[in-house]
Amino acid sequence: MGKSSAAPESPPEYTISALEDGLRVLALVGQLPELKLPQLAAQAGMTKSKVYRILQTLIHLGYVWLDDDHAAHLGSAALILGQQAHEQHSLTQTARPVLDDLAHWTGENIHLVVREGQHSLVIDIRTSPHPVRMFARIGRIGPLHAGGSPKVLLAHAPGEVLDTLLRAPLERFTASTITDPGALRQELHQIRTDGAHVAISDLEEETFSIAAPIFDFQGRVIASLSVAGPLMRLNAEKRRQYLEGVQKASRQLSLKLGMTDARQA
Repeated sequence: MGKSSAAPESPPEYTISALEDGLRVLALVGQLPELKLPQLAAQAGMTKSKVYRILQTLIHLGYVWLDDDHAAHLGSAALILGQQAHEQHSLTQTARPVLDDLAHWTGENIHLVVREGQHSLVIDIRTSPHPVRMFARIGRIGPLHAGGSPKVLLAHAPGEVLDTLLRAPLERFTASTITDPGALRQELHQIRTDGAHVAISDLEEETFSIAAPIFDFQGRVIASLSVAGPLMRLNAEKRRQYLEGVQKASRQLSLKLGMTDARQA
């Protein structure tokens, strides 16, 4: 699988210390809202007079505003900038090279899946070049209690999602579909412990799906990435390789989305 290279750091002679200080204060306002000048100065390691001048500049530009208690909050300019960053780094756009690398390496279907309420939704795919392959299309809606990516999403979903799902009988898709609520809860716990899931013929007969979660900057699971294909092409060695590769790719994508080890659930 290909490796993404980090952007080179700017040489020290090209950095602007005043800009670095301003962005550091802006980041603190975003991370620790409602701090007042003395707390911001302490957190930033700067004098109060310096932070005051930075805040006044940010207020003038619309990136920060102060409430009646003189506590700092992000302003409309910061909101617009954040929305623009979100649009430029949307999930599917950010995932594109990761999916391409994984597809090239495995030669199997690659699925990027999110949860929509009580269902799974395929939002991007890479289709295997093999004549015999799994059916896949963007926009495909599926269950949450069967399949590699769906069960990864269910394992990390809020508890009420599973509770709602279990109020009705679980649909059986194959002989391997788990329809017992207790057994499903146990498997979901194991998925959270393992950090990935290998599904064998529980949604479609004679197929496999090896999936891992995608985390965002808040440590929430927002999607799942999977390698899927006909079971006849999966042996013990490929199973090990694909499991390792999917976990590596999902972590790479999570890091691109701002996940840190400290925030990973």
